[in-house]
Amino acid sequence: MIIFWIVAALLTVAALLFLLPPLLQSRQQQDEVVIEQDALNVSIYKDQIIELEQDLLNDVITEDQFEQGKQELEHRLLEDVSAEPGKPRDKTITGVSKITAGIVTTVVIASSLSLYMYLGKPALVAPVPETMAPKVADEMTPQEMTDQIAMMVSQLSARLEEDPSDVQGWAMLGRSYYALSRYGDAVAAFSKAVSIVDNDAQLLTDYADAMAMSSGEQTLEGRPMELIMRALNLDPANQKALWLAGTAAYERADFETALIYWRRILATLDPSSQTAQTMAGNIAETEQLLMAQRANENGAATAPSSAAATAATASDGAKISGVVTLSQSLAAEVLPTDTVYIFARAMQGPRMPLAILKTEAGKMPIEFTLDDSMAMDASMNLSTTNEVAVTARISRSGDATPQSGDMQGSLQNVKIGATGIEIVIDEVLP
Repeated sequence: MIIFWIVAALLTVAALLFLLPPLLQSRQQQDEVVIEQDALNVSIYKDQIIELEQDLLNDVITEDQFEQGKQELEHRLLEDVSAEPGKPRDKTITGVSKITAGIVTTVVIASSLSLYMYLGKPALVAPVPETMAPKVADEMTPQEMTDQIAMMVSQLSARLEEDPSDVQGWAMLGRSYYALSRYGDAVAAFSKAVSIVDNDAQLLTDYADAMAMSSGEQTLEGRPMELIMRALNLDPANQKALWLAGTAAYERADFETALIYWRRILATLDPSSQTAQTMAGNIAETEQLLMAQRANENGAATAPSSAAATAATASDGAKISGVVTLSQSLAAEVLPTDTVYIFARAMQGPRMPLAILKTEAGKMPIEFTLDDSMAMDASMNLSTTNEVAVTARISRSGDATPQSGDMQGSLQNVKIGATGIEIVIDEVLP
């Protein structure tokens, strides 16, 4: 018994050694270790299947108990392995993405240990005949591992069709689809789970995350933000919800609000941990952006001549020009006094607009020019990138934050310096 637990402890340490270093590495380094990590997870899964099979042969458990235990282990494996060996799991926004990785890793490790303690039978461990040993993970190709994961997801989906009231199953299916980058399917699965239980903060947060990733702009504004705020009302200390709420505020250049959420995360972390140090560094960077933003606002209020000079300088710098039109199918729903925001965002990196223009729908078609003088932060303007996405949004409330019912149109991969681009507002936000 003691030897078994020593081996189990060593396996746990080995798993942590595979999980934790990649969180502190670059994306390229993470890609290099992901196959080895998945192989270890699959190997542990195979060992536990062997234990179940031995218990079945020794009449320790029944056929039904064997099938139930196997299904639970398959669920666990779905959460532990990567979607595609060698493929990055998530987009990196800044160094703060390590915080998200730390939160997810903590949840996965805790749930894995709990599941093993529930299913394991250390008192009944017996030698396994060599003829029963399945193909080990080291002998599996990346494609074989991917196929096995996809098969398990398919089996879980089929079981949920037979028992649609299994909220934990729907939640696990949603997280599995998310890991496979099938964000639309993840949203559908989380929607099923939330329709059964709508007061689970973690479930609401995962739902919001998948919904944001499935949208064209991958924005947290609108419906995802509503879900995040509901989650924080249920659990004000939920770290993932705090992180996403802060990220949404950061992307709309509301640095003061972002700092409120992120400082709440920092207060719960071990000050000596790498996660806390990364979080503190990003907080310091956001504080500097807030100071620069306030300085710009004060300068604009006290020195209009300086702003005019900046605009004159920008006229010779980076700019984008074009026209915004409204689809005839939406014309009857728009009032002349509705606010129109025209803005450009970098194709990669922070979602904060690099230039933004505010006007009215009554001026349609709207000829526009975006330049560096329209930046929300002087250090983040059109001159800092080569390509942007240009969006025109009609806000019924007048608020820059997207709301359900707002109308918009966008154009991707617009080169800096482009002229004569045309944006058609033809979409209604859900």
